[in-house]
Amino acid sequence: MDIEKYLDRIDAVKINEPTLDYLAHIQKQHVLCVPFENVDIIRKKRLSLNVDALYQKLVIERHGGVCYELNGSFFHLLEELGFRPYLMAGTVYAGNGKWAFENTHMFIIVPVDGEEYLVDVGFGGNCPRLPVPFSGEEVIDTDGIYRVKKEEAVSLYYLQKKSSDEWETLYRFEPPTPDKWTFETIQPICVWTETSPDSKFNKIYFLSRVTEDGRITLSGDTLTIVNGSEKVKEKVEDCEISEVARRYFGLEI
Repeated sequence: MDIEKYLDRIDAVKINEPTLDYLAHIQKQHVLCVPFENVDIIRKKRLSLNVDALYQKLVIERHGGVCYELNGSFFHLLEELGFRPYLMAGTVYAGNGKWAFENTHMFIIVPVDGEEYLVDVGFGGNCPRLPVPFSGEEVIDTDGIYRVKKEEAVSLYYLQKKSSDEWETLYRFEPPTPDKWTFETIQPICVWTETSPDSKFNKIYFLSRVTEDGRITLSGDTLTIVNGSEKVKEKVEDCEISEVARRYFGLEI
């Protein structure tokens, strides 16, 4: 992995100190520059979590990826920059009291100065731009407020976002354990996401990226653009999807 090329890919500067401010800088730049996308899954091209394959796809070929690829690649970058991250898996809240399949979302936890922070560059438009502390402290982001909430009664943590008047749960996860999740234990989950009839990611395009003022998402034939307090949705014809992918996400599909 060429660190200089990786940092160029995300328009980030290099600082030889693993500080919280630097973590926030490279996290924000990553979500601004590298989109969430499932193009390879739709094409039935098998994903690889190998560090060299991730670097080739995200940095050299300038593609995006799904959570395992985005957070996996960022994990290796953090290690190279002197951080000590570890992998975690969580369960996405599907809405209406329902949860997605257990532990099918991968993210990162990064200890800095004795405190642990949730870092996620692979959750599409709802990615926090900043590290979210486990202390419960609220983090004010461009399009909302994030926090990690601990529920003692069931020994679970929740990543939540407040974009209007109410907190929305994004996903839940068990108490962090540095050695529980590895690329080897997550690989079968990645394969399930690629191939299972129950996976939503192998049926329609999901393209999403964070912007300075909001987010842009293509879900199937619906394009959603959030810019500050403004939100616009429009239908996209099949013949327009390639142009939308190229214009808003820098992708050829």
